[in-house]
Amino acid sequence: MASWTSTLLAALLVAIPATGRAADIPAPPPGASSRIDAIRQRGTLRVAVLDEFPWLIKSSSADAAPFHGPAWRLAEEYARRLGVRIETTPVTSDDKVSILASGAVDVSIAPLLVTPEREAVADMIPYSASAHCVFGLADNPRVAAAARLDDLDQSPVTIGFIVGTPQGAWLQKRLVRAARDGVPGNLTDLATVEVLAHRADVAPIDKFFFRDLQRKVPGLASVPKDCLASEELPVSIGMAIDKGQPAFLDWLRAVAARIKPDVDAEMAKAAQETVQAGP
Repeated sequence: MASWTSTLLAALLVAIPATGRAADIPAPPPGASSRIDAIRQRGTLRVAVLDEFPWLIKSSSADAAPFHGPAWRLAEEYARRLGVRIETTPVTSDDKVSILASGAVDVSIAPLLVTPEREAVADMIPYSASAHCVFGLADNPRVAAAARLDDLDQSPVTIGFIVGTPQGAWLQKRLVRAARDGVPGNLTDLATVEVLAHRADVAPIDKFFFRDLQRKVPGLASVPKDCLASEELPVSIGMAIDKGQPAFLDWLRAVAARIKPDVDAEMAKAAQETVQAGP
């Protein structure tokens, strides 16, 4: 194991810029990773999938690959380098991490926030990043007058958030003078109802999710005005594998680092689709 890891690190240090070379990141040899041995033997890389723009986007054409986006680009690269095909298993927000422990999939490519809680139960392969803005009703004078988040840090403003989430914890620290309206939920929920019911002036949202919410719920505005330009609460996005697979994890991370320009290009393409779609 140690010998193969040394070989991998050496390959990373001397890797040439071209991303198309399969030999520049050697896969673990037979016996080094029982997971990779099993993948090769069955001929498929089993991945958990969840349509979540912009990282993993379900294709609308029957003639295309079932998904596209940066997560799919990375999964395709893993499968190509192992000489296998991709086998998808649909999951929900509730089981996209827990499915790993069952052994039903090799990798969960369903987009995941990299959090300490998730890193405690799974090993993460970060490949992208995001940030956050806040949203509120466009006709709310407090929202309309705010050009930046600091403009909302005042006692008349009420912030809505999901209790126990990183976004909620961040917003409470970021807007310390604002009143609080915490509601139960999970990591993927938004406090949209609190905003629409006028119990909260603003609530946090991933910057890539705001345009879609704005299309579904007319009359919303973001702070800052260009949510996609926000750099508030930067977060890492990744995929995950079950713990206890060091050789597999090292290889997955090495390949992700090696083809990062390709993954970044897929991310930029998806972000541009967001801009072109408009509110």
